[in-house]
Amino acid sequence: MKLIKRNFIITTNRLEAFSDGVFAIVITLLAFQFKVPRFSEDASIARNFTVLTSVFPNIMAFIFSFAFIAVFWINHHQLYHTLKEINNKMLWLNMHVLFWITLIPFPILMVGDHPRVPLASMCLGFVLLMCSLAAYMVRRYSYFKARLVDESLSETSIQDGLVQNIIAICLALAGIITALFSVYISYWIYVLVLAMFVIPQKLEKKTHHP
Repeated sequence: MKLIKRNFIITTNRLEAFSDGVFAIVITLLAFQFKVPRFSEDASIARNFTVLTSVFPNIMAFIFSFAFIAVFWINHHQLYHTLKEINNKMLWLNMHVLFWITLIPFPILMVGDHPRVPLASMCLGFVLLMCSLAAYMVRRYSYFKARLVDESLSETSIQDGLVQNIIAICLALAGIITALFSVYISYWIYVLVLAMFVIPQKLEKKTHHP
């Protein structure tokens, strides 16, 4: 009797569950970067308020990083719902994405403590760049090389997702370079990267003409 070799289909369920856990842990770790202001019982309210404002950069860095991870999770969740299955290489490509996501708290802590230092902004930009690049690799491989995408997804939706990733990569790179001349402009560029993905991509199905 001749044996027929068949590949097992790997569903996205466990991969998504594991990824969700990583995202949740990273968001939790972000809160540990806060430093409690050292108030003085003998000082005036105005004096203590000045001390409170000293942690303002850390608060802004936390808000940005929380929003970035939340937006990245939403788009990650949406992407995997367009895939009918995954393979072994996709497992490692997803781990590559999660690796860079878990690094986000480190540059955020640097930016919070040293918001005016160009290197801190450049490190943040580099991690954002690598997150966008890793997401692009996942999307390109699953859509074109492995053909893991659902056949009903329209070509327009596929192309739009790739274009968004490419623009995000270019903007992150621009932010890194801009940090050498103006740290604050580089931060606004990173905010622009975030704004691009706040509204999830609209997915459309192929239209069949009779």
